[in-house]
Amino acid sequence: MKIIIFSESDYNFVAKLTKICDTHTDELVFFENFNSLNKVKEQGLVVIDFNDYKNKLNSMFDNISKYKNITYCVLVDKMESKIQKKLTNIGFDITMTKHLFLLNYKTIKVQASSN
Repeated sequence: MKIIIFSESDYNFVAKLTKICDTHTDELVFFENFNSLNKVKEQGLVVIDFNDYKNKLNSMFDNISKYKNITYCVLVDKMESKIQKKLTNIGFDITMTKHLFLLNYKTIKVQASSN
């Protein structure tokens, strides 16, 4: 599966995700802007670091929601119900902590591929 990541500052998380993707033979792709998603033709999982993009999420989803074969996951450092509700109302598929994402990567990947 193609894992597309938007993260600019959490190098430790990206390193851990890279190792997991290598183990599961998944392709990890780094894009600099969301317009690059139009290059994705197959099913994918977009992972967005909330800390890096929290001020852009409303406008971001309007631009990327047209890609139907993609599951959108926003990762936070610490889960807060207010943030989770906001992201769900915007339309993102998954909101969870980075730690839980790494622990449950295999399950998330299976669920994303069945959408």
